[in-house]
Amino acid sequence: MLKQWFISYPNSNNKICYTFLMKSLLLFLFISALLSAHTVTHYTAQAPRCYADKAILRTFDLDDKRVQLVIDTRTLQTSIQSMVKTPGHPCGDSHYTRLLEQSASAPHPLTNDGITHQHGDGIALTTDLCPSSKKGFEKELYEALIAGFRNPVPVTLFITGKWIRKHPKSFRQFQTWQHDQKLAITWGNHTYAHPYHPGKPFEANFALSAGYDLRRDTLRLEQLMIEAGLTPSIFFRFPGLVSDPKAIQTVHDLGLITIGTDAWIAKGQPPHEGSIVLLHGNKNESKGVKMFLEMIKTKQIKSITPML
Repeated sequence: MLKQWFISYPNSNNKICYTFLMKSLLLFLFISALLSAHTVTHYTAQAPRCYADKAILRTFDLDDKRVQLVIDTRTLQTSIQSMVKTPGHPCGDSHYTRLLEQSASAPHPLTNDGITHQHGDGIALTTDLCPSSKKGFEKELYEALIAGFRNPVPVTLFITGKWIRKHPKSFRQFQTWQHDQKLAITWGNHTYAHPYHPGKPFEANFALSAGYDLRRDTLRLEQLMIEAGLTPSIFFRFPGLVSDPKAIQTVHDLGLITIGTDAWIAKGQPPHEGSIVLLHGNKNESKGVKMFLEMIKTKQIKSITPML
C-alpha cells in the first residue's frame, strides 16, 4: 500500500515521507522482534516463599507454560523454573534475607538509601541506563572493561524499560556480550519509566512523583526483561537514588534489595575496596565515564567483583 501511494505521488516530498515511513516500520518490526522473544502473561508477585534453599518471588505463564521466578538464597542467583507443587513457607535466616532486611532498615535518607558498600576486595561496578534521547551508549566503557579485565567481567546494569525500547540495537549489544561471555551481566531493576520532572523537589520527584505506581512500574520492567529473554535479578536502584520509607517498603515487599552507591564517580566520589561504583552508560553523564576510563588506564582499578 505504501509503495502504491509512493508511485501515485512521485514527488520529492512524498519520497521523503515514504522513506521515513519505511524506516519507522522497519524499526518497529525490529524492536517488536527483539522484545518479543517470549510471551509473558498473568505476571504475579508474592511475598517470598521458601522451600529448600530457594525463594519463590513471581509466578507467571511463559509461552503458555506455568513457571516461577526463584532466587537461590545462598548465591543470590535468580532463575526461571517450572512450577513446584510445594506451597513454600516464610523464609528464615539466609544470605538473601539478611541482605533484604539490611537494605530496608532505618534510617531512611531521602537520597542513597539501601546498601551502598560491600565487603571484600575489588569494586562492584554498576552502570545505570536511564531513559535518554542520546544516540547509542558508552560503548568505549564496556570495551575497556572487556579488554582490561578477566572475562567475563561482572557488571550490574540497572536498566529501564524506556531505555530498552528507545535503544534496541544497544540493548542487543549487551545481550551479545553476555552470550559471548565477555560480560557477566546482572540485570538490575531501575523501573520501567524512571519518572523525572525538572525543577521539582526530590520529595515530589522520581519514584515519589504524584500518581506514580512504583510497584506496578517495577513489575512492568521485570515482565519486559523476561519477554526479551533476560532473567531479572533481585537488585533494585531507585531513579535518582531518591526514596522514602513507603517506597523502600514497596521494594522490600517485592523481595528486591535496594542498592545505592558510595562511589558516584561523576560526583567526585572515589572508589575504594568494597565500593559499589555508579556510572551512567547512557551518555547522560560522560564525565564520570571518562574519569573511570582514566582510572582503568592508570591501574587504579585492580579488580571488579560481582555484586554482594
